[in-house]
Amino acid sequence: MDTNICLTTAQSLSTTSEYAQMCNVSYHEAVGSLMYAALGTRPDIAFAVQTASCFSTKPGPAHWEVAKQIFRYLKGKMNLWLSYGTTKQDMMGFTDTDESMAEDRHAISGYTFLIHGSAVTWSAK
Repeated sequence: MDTNICLTTAQSLSTTSEYAQMCNVSYHEAVGSLMYAALGTRPDIAFAVQTASCFSTKPGPAHWEVAKQIFRYLKGKMNLWLSYGTTKQDMMGFTDTDESMAEDRHAISGYTFLIHGSAVTWSAK
């Protein structure tokens, strides 16, 4: 997800034309598929998927564009995978917290642990 994109509830559906535009869009299914990928094999999209899932009750066109952007990112990175390498490296862990209290008033934190440079566990909440 582009760091300059700011999703808000103000971008949710408000007019009849927006409702007509979004009525055939499978936003919930798309975000669910992305969530499955983020939890299973793609920790790099976890934050973007978590942000997109916050608006699943009333998604607007801007939210749908972000979901499509995540799919395009995955398509571009399709040939990349985790590899554990042959050199001896220690386990490393990283944590981060976003303390900016935006519209939703929730702090976001996350962690990842790497073995031989590849993620083996991660979380974003």
